Parts: sequence; structure tokens; C-alpha cells
Amino acid sequence: MKIIVLNGSPKGDISVTIQYVHFIQNKFPKHELKIINISQRVTRIEKDEKAFQEIIDEVKASDGVLWAFPLYFLLVHSHYKRFIELISEKKAEDAFKNKYTAVLTTSIHFFDHTAHNYINAICDDLDMKYVGSFSADMYDLIKEKERERLILFAESFFEAIKICRGPRA
Repeated sequence: MKIIVLNGSPKGDISVTIQYVHFIQNKFPKHELKIINISQRVTRIEKDEKAFQEIIDEVKASDGVLWAFPLYFLLVHSHYKRFIELISEKKAEDAFKNKYTAVLTTSIHFFDHTAHNYINAICDDLDMKYVGSFSADMYDLIKEKERERLILFAESFFEAIKICRGPRA
């Protein structure tokens, strides 16, 4: 199964959030998790139609979308928000329609639900199938219980897609 990870961290591949995604990749190697750095590249994505369209094509070809981002101040990073705005501005909503989706955030657990509710609403607007969210503390990967919780989250996401998509997933 192919999952597109829309990375909302301005730190790109070195972000704490993406370390959680890498952990999921290592635990579930049969699933392809393709990471696309959104916030780090939003200026190019905004100005270069080809760059934007490549992302949309990846979303169309995927079985699901994982919105992954750090929480700094109650909501998603402004560059990530700009990408979300571009989806509507460039009339690309259909690429997201009926895609299974989940949210993975890293933070200090200060009003995480605000950002999760925001993305859930965006997913509703895009007519996506929202499976759930996972809120991780910055250091949860070093705790066995939290790694187990992350594995359960990923399993639930993959299983929801598999059950609803049928044998092809």
C-alpha cells in the first residue's frame, strides 16, 4: 500500500516528526511511505505549477495520506497552511477525495487538539476519510510504551485502508 506523507515541518528530513515516520517505515516495510517536504518547499510549490502538480499526482496515486507536522503554537506551520490553501486555489481537491487519512504530530502537548481538529476539518472539506490522529511528545520515541502506541496507531491506519479498499491494498 502506498501512503503519501505530507511533511509540514520546515526542517524537512531532519525534523523530529519525520523521525516518527521513519520509525513507522522500519516497522512496516511492506508499505511504501513516500515523504514529501511541503513546508520546506512551499515557495517553489506555490510558484512552480509542475512542482505542485507532482505532489497532486502522488496523492492521486496513493492509497492514503498522512498529514505529519510539528506543533509550535496551537496550529500548523504557516507554510503548511499555505499549501492547504493552494489545494483549493488550484482546484486540486479531487486528488484528495475519498483518500484515507490520518494525522501525526509532535509537540509538547499544548492544545494539540486544536491543530488536529483543524486538519480533520480540512479533510472533511476535501471529502477524505479521516481515520484518526497521533500526538507524540518530542521524546516519545525513546519510551517503549509510546513506541507501542505509535505502532498501534500505524496498524490501525493501515488496517482501515486495507479493510475498506479490499484485497488490492
